[in-house]
Amino acid sequence: MKQRIEWLAVLRGLNILLVVMVHVQLVDMSTGENHLFCRALSFPFHPIRMPLFIFISGGLLYISRIRKQIPTKALYKDKFQRIMIPFVFFVIVYFLIKATFNQFTKTPIDLSWTNFLESFVYYRGHSSQPLWFLAVLMTLMLMYPLFCYLCKDKYRMLFFLLFCCGIYFIDTDLESRWNIFYILEVHHYLIYFFFGIFFFRFELYNYVSNLKVLLVLILLYTVSYYYSIPLLTSFIGIFMMCGLCIFVAHYLPQLFSSFREYIFQIYLMSLPFQTFVELILWKHFFYNEHILFAFYIINLLSGLFIPVLISKVVERCPVKLVRLCFGLQ
Repeated sequence: MKQRIEWLAVLRGLNILLVVMVHVQLVDMSTGENHLFCRALSFPFHPIRMPLFIFISGGLLYISRIRKQIPTKALYKDKFQRIMIPFVFFVIVYFLIKATFNQFTKTPIDLSWTNFLESFVYYRGHSSQPLWFLAVLMTLMLMYPLFCYLCKDKYRMLFFLLFCCGIYFIDTDLESRWNIFYILEVHHYLIYFFFGIFFFRFELYNYVSNLKVLLVLILLYTVSYYYSIPLLTSFIGIFMMCGLCIFVAHYLPQLFSSFREYIFQIYLMSLPFQTFVELILWKHFFYNEHILFAFYIINLLSGLFIPVLISKVVERCPVKLVRLCFGLQ
């Protein structure tokens, strides 16, 4: 059990690193676009990073709740505190940040009460756009009784997994006025969330712990990525990342330990600091192609460790509500 926790902790650290990497934006003044160097480092992991994030959330739900038969009421109370309180808090924070630096941002917003209130239910085109994940995650958590029911029978689970694969390809209008709480996008993430439950329910990690299997998965991922095969590429990538982290955890069990316990807080807080590095420091004060790599590292580290530092300070706050606003107990 200790080994499983170690590799899963390494996987969580690797996953948040990939998420922060894709948010590294350093404009190339000659094109006005994100520098090719930044894109080249993150693009190969595009089919993995968010599917893996959702997958891990489903896996942790099985390990910490479903397997232990935690009552639905207790689960809902816990997830409301851990997801919805930070969500409301950071919708407000993101709007205030956007309002303060609206003139510097690449996508200015309408600073009105209507836009502010819409930010709680609509995300595209609003300051709350980075928080769509929390809305989707809460919707998935509300399906907890269904997941508990499915986990009692392997055939139910297999059928539902296939069902999720089928509805994944349903096209929805993302600009629709009905896309409240990102509900029209949930079916694109349900498959990864339930696959996380499925993966840990049947201990599929035992099948990817072999080095030869890992090498085959890397090859398969490379091929499927090249041909841009939807869904399959992400599934292979998830298996590949699990196998990689199981292998690495044997030798470096403490890898990413400096930030892997705060992946939720990093997700919530990293973007404003990374944006500050890009739009203020890089674009207006220190733009120089010769120090691009140095600023890439600065951007990456600010996205990882400033949220960790803030979290460590907030953890010491005696007011529980303040801690809950940051997703801390």
